[in-house]
Amino acid sequence: MRRRLMFLVAAIITTASSTAYAQDGCGGGLNLAIDCSGLGIGNSERINGLRINWSDTRLHEINGINFTLWKPKGGFCDDDWMCSPGGTINGLAIGLFPSADYINGFSLGLGATLVGRSATGLTFGLLAAISEGSLNGVNVGGLAVVSEGSLNGINVGGLAGVSQGSMTGINLSLLALVSEGSLTGVNFGGLALVSEGSASGISLGGLAMVSQGSQTGINVGGLALVSEGGLNGLNVGGLALVSGRDQAGINVGGLALVSEGSIVGGNVGGLAVVAGGPMYGLNASLLATVSEGSIGGINVGGLAVVSGRRLTGISVGGLASVAERSVEGIAASGLALVAGQGSIHGLGVGGLAVVAGDDVRGSAMSVGAVRADRSLHGLAVGGYIVETREFRGVSLGLVRTKMSDMQGLAVAGYNHIRWEQRGLVIGIYNRARVLKGVQIGLLNYAGNNSPGLRWLPLINAHF
Repeated sequence: MRRRLMFLVAAIITTASSTAYAQDGCGGGLNLAIDCSGLGIGNSERINGLRINWSDTRLHEINGINFTLWKPKGGFCDDDWMCSPGGTINGLAIGLFPSADYINGFSLGLGATLVGRSATGLTFGLLAAISEGSLNGVNVGGLAVVSEGSLNGINVGGLAGVSQGSMTGINLSLLALVSEGSLTGVNFGGLALVSEGSASGISLGGLAMVSQGSQTGINVGGLALVSEGGLNGLNVGGLALVSGRDQAGINVGGLALVSEGSIVGGNVGGLAVVAGGPMYGLNASLLATVSEGSIGGINVGGLAVVSGRRLTGISVGGLASVAERSVEGIAASGLALVAGQGSIHGLGVGGLAVVAGDDVRGSAMSVGAVRADRSLHGLAVGGYIVETREFRGVSLGLVRTKMSDMQGLAVAGYNHIRWEQRGLVIGIYNRARVLKGVQIGLLNYAGNNSPGLRWLPLINAHF
């Protein structure tokens, strides 16, 4: 008896689906309705209430519950699996492949939900939720959520979430989340998170996060975080953090932190921090911190801190701290502190050498050499040599000082003042072409004294 009843129902639906006449303006099908309000069986184009059909075609408007057993066919669709039968469903759309141009409410596809233009509300496809337009609300696909337009709301794809437009809201997938537009909100891709636009909010890619636009907020790539635009906020790449433009905020790369623009904030690269522009804030790496522009703040490089322009703040390089122009603040390095074409202002410490292409103002200390091409004003301590043309201050060295014009105090084994000395020098051998002060040492030479007083032991003077 039960089998006969099921057979009868199926026969009625099939017969109604193939009926091509109109009934009370409701379109084809068997319509048990008044003014299209009631029950529609078959391919009813308009129904307010309950509609049951085998396969939809040329749908107009359904308000209520639409139950379609099979995929759309005929009419607009022919044999296209991804085709919408047109029309609008307001309410509940359920079936193996529920489909319409517009679905507003709740759509449940036991296979997939197919949307022609847009869906608003709760859209669920056991295998996939697919739209040729936008999906708005809660959109879930067991394997994938795919939209040729935008995805807005809570978007969950079991394996992948793909949008040719933007994604806005909470966007999740176990393998990949891919958007040809922007990503905004909470974005998670188990393996990868990819956006051809910008990414804003909290974005996490298990292995990689890649954006052709800027990334703003909290952005994490398990292995790599890559942006052709800027990075702003908290940006973490397990191995590498790479930006085509500026980085601002807290930027961490497990191995390397690289920006073609500036880097501003707390910037940490396991091995290297590299910026094509200026770098300001806390900049630290185990091997090298390098900028083609200026570096300012607290700057640490396990081996080197290198700036193509100015180095300001507190700078520490394990082997070298180098600026093409000036060094300002407190700068120290295990081997050398170098200001190639500029000056060193503040406190400069170099294990073997402190070298300035122009002048030194402040204090410079090294167990090797302290050299300033033009002038040195302040305190200079050189284990081997303190050398400059113009000196004003206190110079302390074990071996030698070499100066053209000196004012102040100089102590070394050999003090060589090539032109004028004003002040006091103390050493083993002291030599000045013009002396206007005092020399104390085993042997002293003053070129401007009378012949009998030019060479004197212990002490020499001229006022």
